[in-house]
Amino acid sequence: MRIKLLCFIAVAMVGLASCKTRDNAALDGESITIDSVDTTTPLAEIIEDEATAPHFKKTDDGSVVIMNERFGFTFALPANYSATDKSNNGDGYFIVTGEKDVDLRIYGENINGNELMAEMELSTCERTETFHFGNGYPGILCYQSGDKYYYYDTPQTRIVFYVHGPKIWQERNAVIINTIAKSIAAINIKPLN
Repeated sequence: MRIKLLCFIAVAMVGLASCKTRDNAALDGESITIDSVDTTTPLAEIIEDEATAPHFKKTDDGSVVIMNERFGFTFALPANYSATDKSNNGDGYFIVTGEKDVDLRIYGENINGNELMAEMELSTCERTETFHFGNGYPGILCYQSGDKYYYYDTPQTRIVFYVHGPKIWQERNAVIINTIAKSIAAINIKPLN
């Protein structure tokens, strides 16, 4: 898949008329031209899926709500934070805080059919607490080696908010961390009242 993506990028950069891959079945022997890309080819679908950009919506208070279509979740960030999608499959976002030793991420995972993996992930927690998201949905807060993992499990997916940073930073920013965690919501799951 990466070879196909690199080939497409090379076409766009150099302006070649076509691109052939080792896997002719994927392109059915067709060429991709820069002026008119045939979006029905599997290669075009792969590139479109992998390049899915987050959807950002600014609110009246300056915060930003971000939607991930692949795993069907939203979350909000304060105005002075931003999110960037550095994944190659659209699974989540890195949250930019301006602090080089802080790592905040929100991402989705498929757990339907991977229930054992999901349970094993929880077994690595040093301790856990019940956590309720802003919509009332129950979750788990996992503490592990000074890091925090907020787990929002639906029948199909797990949404994870990962918090890594110096203890002093986490203490000073506890309200912001909690606010971001509380804002996480699965799009197709009804809030609990």
